[in-house]
Amino acid sequence: NEQGRLHKHIGDLVLKHIPDNRVNDVLFIVVDQLNRGVSFIEEDERMELAMLNLKAGEKAMSLATFLISASYLKAGIGMLCEGHWEKYYDLSLRLYSLYAEA
Repeated sequence: NEQGRLHKHIGDLVLKHIPDNRVNDVLFIVVDQLNRGVSFIEEDERMELAMLNLKAGEKAMSLATFLISASYLKAGIGMLCEGHWEKYYDLSLRLYSLYAEA
């Protein structure tokens, strides 16, 4: 659907134009937009988005918003590709461990 494509485009634009040292300030906005456009995320972008979901989940946990954290972590788990335990062990372990904690 066109809305999903627009959400992905917004998330991509924000990431592209925000300085690296300010990404954490808009992390929830970017991840929310990209998650809403997940059906338009290419295979190679999925691991990047899984990592962003991990960062958002960690940030939400540090703010003691555990339900929100769990939703980001679950979304990150959903981004993992087939064979992720072999290819992305550290990312997979971190996502699953924090999700269980949240």
